[in-house]
Amino acid sequence: MPPVSTAVQRTRRREQRENTRREILAAADGILRERPYRDLSIDLVMAQTGLTRTAFYRHFDDVPDLVLRLLAEVGHELFAVAERWRQRDVTEFALAGREALRGTVDFWVRHGRLIRAVHDAATTDEIVEEGYQRFVDQFTEIIAEGLQSLADRGWISVPDVGALALALNLMNEAFLLAEFGQEPLGDPDVAVATLETVWLRVIAPPTPPPPAA
Repeated sequence: MPPVSTAVQRTRRREQRENTRREILAAADGILRERPYRDLSIDLVMAQTGLTRTAFYRHFDDVPDLVLRLLAEVGHELFAVAERWRQRDVTEFALAGREALRGTVDFWVRHGRLIRAVHDAATTDEIVEEGYQRFVDQFTEIIAEGLQSLADRGWISVPDVGALALALNLMNEAFLLAEFGQEPLGDPDVAVATLETVWLRVIAPPTPPPPAA
């Protein structure tokens, strides 16, 4: 049998490292969906994987780093929803808004327990707090860019687009944490309809005033 080439060996090592990284992330994910952040420890995570603490430190600096990497892993799904909304033609505001809100609620149904754990961790851990705030701020920026395109076309008229984006994002966060951050979970259809009531009224085209009597 011919020897395995160096390139193949490198590929296998990369795959093994990536599999180990994902196994550690999956273990942390499972723990945080069932237990509070204060219970999370390197020993607990690695006991779930059967790997050593040395393997942990090959991929992560500490528990806060692990949690923020996990947030980034799932967070890209939510950013993808927001980006699709931002890039839609403004004339499709209603359809795009409904699709985005449905995608956002679906994300929270799948990951709400995890996001709740990270949110709660941010109240006690400064590093997690900074990372979670960056996550929220990035999402607010995407919303602001989408709203600005509507304002540029005259579809909305508000004193400050950035402030509106922040208000809408914070409303979403608080509402969805309450509905899907803990058991029992809320009704996804009701959640979508509730958010639509707010969002689609905010970004609907301005209604001309009634004719004077």
